[in-house]
Amino acid sequence: MMQHLRAVLVRLSGDEGHHEVTLDEGATVRDVLRAVNLLPSLYIVSHEAQVLPMSTELTGDLTLKITRIASGG
Repeated sequence: MMQHLRAVLVRLSGDEGHHEVTLDEGATVRDVLRAVNLLPSLYIVSHEAQVLPMSTELTGDLTLKITRIASGG
């Protein structure tokens, strides 16, 4: 029997403005950034003040904060 994937609504807010994207449940943080054309290696993503690894799978609707990584000297 095939399982039907639920869709999750992810809202992003932060340095690059506000975005909303709907993906299949189980999509990763990396998938979310790519879906809104942001390069994952340039951002830190957090939820409720906890930094999330790019491999974190999303299982429900949520709002994430994105912060661009600054580097240089």
